[in-house]
Amino acid sequence: MGDEVLQGLDDSRSALIYAPNTIGKTRLAQHLKERDPEGVVLYNSFVEDVFTWDNERVVLKMNPASDLLETIVTQGLDTAIIDSFQAFTNGRIEPRLDFESGEISFGVHKGDDSSTDGIKISRAEESIFVWSVYYSVLSEAIETLSDSPELRSTADYDQLRLAVIDDPVSSMDDVRIVSVALALAELIKRASGLGLKFIITTHHALFFNVLFNSLHRKKSRAYVLQHDPAEGWLLRKQSHDSPFSYHLGIIHDIQRAISVNAVERAHFNQFRALLEKTANFLGYTGGWGSLLRGPDAALLTKVLNLYSHDRFGDIDTSEVAAEHKEAFTNEFHEFLKTYRWAAAA
Repeated sequence: MGDEVLQGLDDSRSALIYAPNTIGKTRLAQHLKERDPEGVVLYNSFVEDVFTWDNERVVLKMNPASDLLETIVTQGLDTAIIDSFQAFTNGRIEPRLDFESGEISFGVHKGDDSSTDGIKISRAEESIFVWSVYYSVLSEAIETLSDSPELRSTADYDQLRLAVIDDPVSSMDDVRIVSVALALAELIKRASGLGLKFIITTHHALFFNVLFNSLHRKKSRAYVLQHDPAEGWLLRKQSHDSPFSYHLGIIHDIQRAISVNAVERAHFNQFRALLEKTANFLGYTGGWGSLLRGPDAALLTKVLNLYSHDRFGDIDTSEVAAEHKEAFTNEFHEFLKTYRWAAAA
């Protein structure tokens, strides 16, 4: 798959891939990084692992041996990171970076008695901060590469050829997903003509849609990873003539898998994505779990959570227990009937 995507970049500046969880997106990103360590700047779940939350001290710790930390210090990117984080979160919370200790604290600083330090940020805000670090480094790289070689402030980015970005919007709400997608689209446009290409993979339909509609169609490729019972997972080029109706594609894939008794873990994550978007559309404040109404709702909710939060699910077996398959099939059919999906006919 990696070679196919790279070949598509020969005549385009970016490749956008929509794919469910647990089918190898993290592996693809790591493979691309390992084949060209100096030429690829990578964002995926392993980059997020550079940061760990210390509940006792209420700080976010950064691995002092990380290449990211070295780049931040060398290039003086602390202000850019703070500005990016506040732009994505509307400016209320301010991070403070201590490079000596490798710790980041958060507070609301108003310059009066109402200021607060030592704030425990949300999981979404933590994801935004980590993305802000990568975004600032990538933005600085593009700015530097825009200068002629003899005028560049550093040669650290001279070998950079590819930015690989895997699902940067985990835990974010729709407003922030849109903001991150639009900012990333602008970065890709800024890099036009520099020889820097982009590969972005995601299981978030909204993130895919915003990027798909923001990028120049003639200079960017888009794919949807779909499952074929005979050939397995295949990259399908996204049509430029129609919007990405991801929900209909999910329903079709799941129905086909059920019909040939080929339900895999990836289909569970597809169903969860469908439930999440349906809950948002219907305004369900209790979350997607309340959409499951059948007798196996409790069991399936546990299984969907287990598969979705398994960090290494894409390198584990795709086999599913018979009991879980049965619960999945029952609840999926009940969901289609309850919410009157046309695909249920």
